[in-house]
Amino acid sequence: MQSARSACAASLAVRSARSFYRLNVGVGAVALLAVAVGLGVSLRAIDFSGLSLADVAAACRRVLLPGVSVAGVLVLLLASVSLAVLGLGVRSLVRQLRTRRDFVRGVRVIGSPVGCPHGTLLIEDPRPQAFCTGYLRPRVYVSTGTLELLDEAEAGAVLAHEEHHAFRRDPLRMLLVEVLGDALFFLPIMRRLRERYRTLAELAADEAALGAAGEAAPLASALLTFGQTSQPGVVGIAPERVDHLLGERPRWELPVSVLVGALVTIAVLILFVASAAKAAGPGHVSLPVLTAQACMVVMTAFPIVFGAGLLLLTKRMVGVAGR
Repeated sequence: MQSARSACAASLAVRSARSFYRLNVGVGAVALLAVAVGLGVSLRAIDFSGLSLADVAAACRRVLLPGVSVAGVLVLLLASVSLAVLGLGVRSLVRQLRTRRDFVRGVRVIGSPVGCPHGTLLIEDPRPQAFCTGYLRPRVYVSTGTLELLDEAEAGAVLAHEEHHAFRRDPLRMLLVEVLGDALFFLPIMRRLRERYRTLAELAADEAALGAAGEAAPLASALLTFGQTSQPGVVGIAPERVDHLLGERPRWELPVSVLVGALVTIAVLILFVASAAKAAGPGHVSLPVLTAQACMVVMTAFPIVFGAGLLLLTKRMVGVAGR
């Protein structure tokens, strides 16, 4: 009876992880498509002919405009959102690529462990470590400490866990989910989806380890060993993973209200794109005038942002002084 419950929960973990990944990519793709179309509408509406730095400077000086068109406001909003999404996405991608590069450079590979799956790399470290990294051709890394501290069944369960990550190319999936979550700042659901997918991916990999070991004891024992260290990249232990080993079903943990809010936000964005496309034809908005509008927005928002930042800094300093 217990084994049947465990098999059912394991199957649900794989399906849940797959569903959350598809939901991540699906919501992100729709939002990115709307942003891309908005950027295209904005670029199509701006007249770049006869542009000079003098015109832009003069426009910035004329902050108080005689009139602000609806088309100009829509184009300014869409262009700002599009550029923010692009900038945040590129920054997130560069940061994660750099972090992975630095992490891999910090480990010392000494060969391939005997009796482990092909492609597994052995690193010299007395601490228990096991992780999968790499995007197009992910590799599994295991430390010497892992093989010394775990018995054959426990090490096999850990390697099966990481092999599942490699087979599913989970590092690449997580890279995509992380970039989408950071770039689409106007969709808080993307961060919720990212965190939940990370957990479900671990549960799905645990399922693979259970299938390889034939029972939960080796993986549970290995999790206890790894749970004694907090080093990055190791297989950690979490209450939900323990519950999953005991046959509990993985939970959805995504409020319907949050999903509805994301869909409404995307719908509003699409409405803005459609309105801008209708109101602003090709070359309809002058770039100097658009720059002046941007200057006005920046000059209006700067005191508010500066005051809020100063207030937060003051509260932090007071909190530190009161400790």
